[in-house]
Amino acid sequence: MSNLHKVSVAALVTNEEGKILLVNSPWRGWEYPGGLIEPGETFEEALHREVREESGVEIEITGFVGICKNVGLDIVNIDFTAKYAGGRLATSEESTEVGWFTEEEAFEMITFPLTKKRLTNMLEGSKNAHLFCFRRDPFAVVEDQEYPLGMGGK
Repeated sequence: MSNLHKVSVAALVTNEEGKILLVNSPWRGWEYPGGLIEPGETFEEALHREVREESGVEIEITGFVGICKNVGLDIVNIDFTAKYAGGRLATSEESTEVGWFTEEEAFEMITFPLTKKRLTNMLEGSKNAHLFCFRRDPFAVVEDQEYPLGMGGK
């Protein structure tokens, strides 16, 4: 048995109007941009690359949201918030459509349960980090915790 995990990063990117950047993935439908970290990359490098590759957009990272783990596939997802910093919307092999949407539109468009849960955590704007573990088929959260960021008020 291997102890290796795959690690991915994703971001809730918002623009000046408060709209959310979504990409339509051929595999999972509408979601926020993100993907696997490549060997030798930092979290930040991977996040910038994935957002640019999937949407054509440059970002400024504004916060950390949390971590979730697929306990069946040993994939760890690390979520951030970011704001639009430039570029033009563009599709790619990983995104058939790209656009800016209101929060309400995003919740309607995203149908994959894991993506919807992570979006809820991203939009919460909490001072807590969200950590949860899940199984995919069928989707079920098997552990769900929040921990204060930093020293927790100490």
